[in-house]
Amino acid sequence: MSQPSPEGIVEVVGASIANKGMAVGAATGMVGWLSQVNWLGVSGLVVAVIGLLVSTYFQIRRDRREHAESIARIEALRDQCQR
Repeated sequence: MSQPSPEGIVEVVGASIANKGMAVGAATGMVGWLSQVNWLGVSGLVVAVIGLLVSTYFQIRRDRREHAESIARIEALRDQCQR
């Protein structure tokens, strides 16, 4: 079994934290809105938006990595077929 790369570990941890941050921010925003405490609602919204941005960043990185791996896999298969 191969060891995961440090970059892969960072991406998994970063995406996990971003998703949890979005959930906590959304919950805080709802509590602030329901209790009519403006600063709590605004801070929850800010945390949720930051979580969304971080999650989007890691998703884009994952998509680029998977695309590069797919291209490499296709090239390897083409090389095998041409032999």
